[in-house]
Amino acid sequence: MKRLISRTLIWFLLILCIPISLAAQRQIAGTVTDTKGRPIVLANVYPINSFDGMATDSLGRFRFTTSSTFPIRLVVSHINYHSDTLTIRKGDPMENIRIRLRETDDYKLSEVVVSVSAFGVGGKQNKTVLNPMDVYTNPSGNGDLSMALRQTPGLQDVGDREGFFVRGGASWETAVTIEGIRVKRFFGKNRFDAPARSRFETGMFSGLSLSTGGYEATEGGALSGLLRLRLAGKSPSSVGIGISPLFVNGGGGHLSRSNRFYIEQNASVSDAAYIRLLLKPEYKLPGTNRSYAYNARTIWNPTPRDEVKGLFLFVHDLSSSALRIPSPATAYMLYAGRNTYGFGMAVWRHDFEGGKTTSTLSAGYSEDHNRLHRQLEIEPDIESTFRTVERDANIRLRFDSRIKAWRLSYGSDYTYSEAKSSVREDKSSALPTLREHLVAAYAEALFPLSNRISATAGLRAEYSGLTESAIVLPRLSATYKLSPSSRITLDAGDYAAPGDYYLSHGIVPQKREHSQQYNLTYEWRPSRTQVLRLQAYDKEYSRLTTLAPDGTASNLGKGYARGLDFFWKASGLIRSFEHWFSYSYTDARRQYLFSPDQERPDFVAKHTLSTVLKYWCAPISSLFNVSMSWRSGMTYHDPNIASPAYLNASLPANFSMSASYNYPFKYKKAGGVLVFSVHNLFNSDPTYGYRFGDKPIGGVYPSVRISTPYRQFYMVGLFINFGIDRRQEIMNTDIKIKSR
Repeated sequence: MKRLISRTLIWFLLILCIPISLAAQRQIAGTVTDTKGRPIVLANVYPINSFDGMATDSLGRFRFTTSSTFPIRLVVSHINYHSDTLTIRKGDPMENIRIRLRETDDYKLSEVVVSVSAFGVGGKQNKTVLNPMDVYTNPSGNGDLSMALRQTPGLQDVGDREGFFVRGGASWETAVTIEGIRVKRFFGKNRFDAPARSRFETGMFSGLSLSTGGYEATEGGALSGLLRLRLAGKSPSSVGIGISPLFVNGGGGHLSRSNRFYIEQNASVSDAAYIRLLLKPEYKLPGTNRSYAYNARTIWNPTPRDEVKGLFLFVHDLSSSALRIPSPATAYMLYAGRNTYGFGMAVWRHDFEGGKTTSTLSAGYSEDHNRLHRQLEIEPDIESTFRTVERDANIRLRFDSRIKAWRLSYGSDYTYSEAKSSVREDKSSALPTLREHLVAAYAEALFPLSNRISATAGLRAEYSGLTESAIVLPRLSATYKLSPSSRITLDAGDYAAPGDYYLSHGIVPQKREHSQQYNLTYEWRPSRTQVLRLQAYDKEYSRLTTLAPDGTASNLGKGYARGLDFFWKASGLIRSFEHWFSYSYTDARRQYLFSPDQERPDFVAKHTLSTVLKYWCAPISSLFNVSMSWRSGMTYHDPNIASPAYLNASLPANFSMSASYNYPFKYKKAGGVLVFSVHNLFNSDPTYGYRFGDKPIGGVYPSVRISTPYRQFYMVGLFINFGIDRRQEIMNTDIKIKSR
């Protein structure tokens, strides 16, 4: 193995210096149809282990050249059909190839899709906007799912906090589910003044759907948005490694000879020692900052009609930091954290005889243990240790049926949540334990009204043991097809969830917060590689949690969020270029927590712009990426300003720009990608807020500015895989890329 790795790296350096292709070019042409002989438009046709290929035209035809060697395994895929693989051997005809695909159902989709906004249930053809592997080629993402998604419209990058801040909503208002199982704590902990990375790696998933607008009645537990993740499917047996200054990871997958069982395991170790070189002087990492992670994913087909998927994740984080406190200005507060997180789930899908009904039984459990020790640097005797324990269990039973042109979804959910919080030095300050039993039932139907109009109607009923209340949440959407490439959709719905303020503010919810959403969406998709989407929305809040000066909580708050989202993604307009551009306008007001009246929250910017550019440079076989983002200023609370409003001051606007370089290489069975990225190219020093002292000095509350912990940040990563070529995943782009 060592010898193979050494030879791979040597050949990689040679290829980097002399990127010349010596392989012969072959032309492949044919048509793709369904089982009835009708052409399939925009089917992806490409040789495996190659960047060659194309999408079929309006007649289902394809024609492209490739340097792949015989035998050529030709993959054909489409979101609405079962994928197929055709092996072409030397001497076989390479013209007039005819391939037929069998139609699949929504619940069997394996295509990688991201929906920037929900259109309504069943609109599978409307949802392909971004590929999740853009995480790797988006320089702002730094290989992290949550950070890369913040480049999409409707989401805002707050800068010093983690979470998906969707359309004027707080981070907890967006729920995350994996195969229908809720992930209560998607992000890491004990990261101060910087967003925490997600605990789940992108490579675990093959399907992602992000709803920044209304989502269907089959899902619950969120006021603003929903990120749905689908576990990846089977892959050929392989071994992979990744190396960077921050982490080392490795793992492998094994596929049985019968192709009925697959298991994949990965482990990683990360260390923040490299970050010390790039930190600003006022930030310190006084102790250990290390993370250990292990995950295992398995798929088993005991019968042709059954599929069982499982996922297990274990993460152990050790963290430390030193944050400057407002008074005295030279003092630091030292933090040492220890976090242990475990998550496990299993999904069993069964196709009933006749193929018109599928049942899905899902179960999941997670547990989070966190310890945070705090100590004042100049007074070591002043210390405290906070401990929290969170548990979350889910069980879901769902049925999907098809009756002629109708599609029905119905089922029930059960969720149990528990949280405890205490302070070691002061046991009297321990919060009462939070426990919630939630039972829900739902039903939804998608039905056509005409050749151009389809509608979805759904109803969700929930009972919460925590608030001792039941609620009915209706949802409705309708889509009108303006032309073969454009459509307009209107959807509306009610949503409810208890506020997640237990650990942050010590509040045990008494009622569920409520929102009503209305979305009007226009989408134009002239080709597979181009999409334009414009969406107007209105979101009305009620029963928001408020805090009186004495700390008493109530649910008297109201608010709204209204705005406009614009998104345009295209490739091929300029040769070898791909771009996507997004803009969001948000007018949000809410009365919640300490605000005496409706105010713009401190996590909402009125204007947000984002651009991502990709360029494939064929002479040197390299992909260059640039991302830029700008947002207007946000509000914050300044105790030195006398004002009836709580959020009485504004921050300046923030601009950031990042770039990355990707070089794919392959030698025999080893393939990989070298990634180099630079964050914050112009060394901007944004202001995310201020930390004020508890007591005034000379009549003025001292403050410390909150900014990014580092200025310019550099990252180098090398990803190598043996047995299966994953370059296409890491380099995923609509630009026509030819392998060297």
